[in-house]
Formats: sequence, structure tokens, C-alpha cells
Amino acid sequence: MEKPGPRDTPERSPLIIERPDLQSWPQRALSGVLTTFFWMVWLVLWLPLVTLAGWVFFGWQFKFHMFDLGGDEGFFELIGAYLVVIAAMGITLLAWAKYNHLRFRNVERRKAFPAVTPAMLQARFGQEESSLLAWQGRRIMVVEHDPEGRIISVLPRDERDLREARADSVPSGRVRSSPVRDADEEQACEAV
Repeated sequence: MEKPGPRDTPERSPLIIERPDLQSWPQRALSGVLTTFFWMVWLVLWLPLVTLAGWVFFGWQFKFHMFDLGGDEGFFELIGAYLVVIAAMGITLLAWAKYNHLRFRNVERRKAFPAVTPAMLQARFGQEESSLLAWQGRRIMVVEHDPEGRIISVLPRDERDLREARADSVPSGRVRSSPVRDADEEQACEAV
């Protein structure tokens, strides 16, 4: 037989149960799953007793409140009040739905936005209609604005490089934004 004393001696390695950090991760995972499973089994074994205690306690409470104190009369009155409230809410919702159905039955609310016409663009930007139609035919343009946001000029993108080369001639009040140029400026750039 062994001598009494601690098991963890230098000659002997400690048991895994005393040093769970020595287990590999699959061993630790299996140990955790088995521990959880058997704790659940242990709790399930107690369920019949807990259920019996619940039935006894709450059965006694139910009998006391419903029969001894006369709660069944109040319960049936309360059920009647609940039914009246539920019916009133249901009738209100049905009446509201029917009102909206009658109100909007011939009205189509889903309409497409109107198409933007050159006249609308002319009114919005204050430019000539011929210039606007020329701009619509382009894929990429550079639009120059003044500080108030009005369009000063519209350049095609390939002419932008030419315009930037002459950037010294741009007045200080101009603001440049990307991608629109009217026909007069376009002809002036082509002449250069």
C-alpha cells in the first residue's frame, strides 16, 4: 500500500480529474456535454414531485379564490366585460376598414411620376431649350455653377481637359461641379 499523503508527487503525474487543463479540447467538450446531459436527467427525475406540489398548492389556491371567496361570479362577469370590449374593438376596426374601402374604391393612388419635359427643365435651369436638348444627348458633361447655384457653362468631358488648361481665365466666383455646356460655349471651345 501507498503511504498517506498527497497524490501529486514529483514521481507521479496528477490525475486528469484533478487537472482538467491537461485534457485535450475534444475531451473537455465531451465532458461538458455529458455533464450538462446528466444534470438535465437529474432535474427531469424531480419533475413529477415538483408537478405534484404545484397541483396541490395551486389547486388549493384556485379552490380558495374561486369557490370559498365567490370568485367564480366575478370571473364570469369579467369574461362578459372582456367579450364586450373585444366585440367593440372588432366592430370599430371593421367599420374603419369599410370606410376606407368606400372612400378610396375608385381612386388609384399608385401613379408614376410625370415625365420631365424640356419646358420643365428650361423653367428650372433658365437655359434655352436647344441647349437642354443638346445636353440630354451627351453621356458625360461638366457643369460650372456660380456661387448661387445657377448654371454658367456646360462642357463635354473630353473638352474639360482643354478648359482646365485655360483655368487661369476662369473668374474667381465660379464653382465647378461634375457632369452639363450650352451651344455657344461649345462652339467657342471648338474654335480654340
